[in-house]
Amino acid sequence: MKVIKEIYLVRHGSTDFNDNDLLQGKIDNKLNDKGRDEVKRLSEVLKDKDFEMIFHSPLTRAKQTAEILSEYHKNAKFVEIEEFVEIDLGDWEGHKYLEVVNQDIDFHSKWMLNPEIKIPGGESYVDVYERAIKGVEKVLNSNFSRILIVAHAAVNRSILAGIMKMDPHTSRYFRMKNASFSKFLIYENKLDTYSVVESWNNYSHLEK
Repeated sequence: MKVIKEIYLVRHGSTDFNDNDLLQGKIDNKLNDKGRDEVKRLSEVLKDKDFEMIFHSPLTRAKQTAEILSEYHKNAKFVEIEEFVEIDLGDWEGHKYLEVVNQDIDFHSKWMLNPEIKIPGGESYVDVYERAIKGVEKVLNSNFSRILIVAHAAVNRSILAGIMKMDPHTSRYFRMKNASFSKFLIYENKLDTYSVVESWNNYSHLEK
């Protein structure tokens, strides 16, 4: 038995929308000063991991996070994965989360319980899962063994589901803080390959 892939999964650093509890989805926000500082702290944790490949979402906040993290990995290749773009929040984008909840508590409750329900004008969690696992396939089928992925909250939960072959309804309840990381190991033996979660939502580098 041997490890054939070591995958680190990162959520982008904070934006002004994150700090003000505004739903951003596919809105293409940049990192703020706090977010850049968070990612620089994370880069110190990951500097010795010798990444060969950095996959990232096309949205600016994820790309900026990947660029900061790459400062210690000059030889790593960059690949943008369109399927890793954040969930389309439709009519909810730009609104405070509690505002959305209070506008229609019944609908929000149904949406939380049923991953197939679409946000008005946007996507369902299953929509995100179905496209994200296509991106996961690209990662797992690559010839690289030390991999970094930078994406978003909903997408990262779908990536978790794709790597671990989890039900999407279960995976949506796993949370990741901004600039936190998770680690997966992919093992291979004579009969099969299997995945292990070594850590999830590690953000100790952000604590004082």
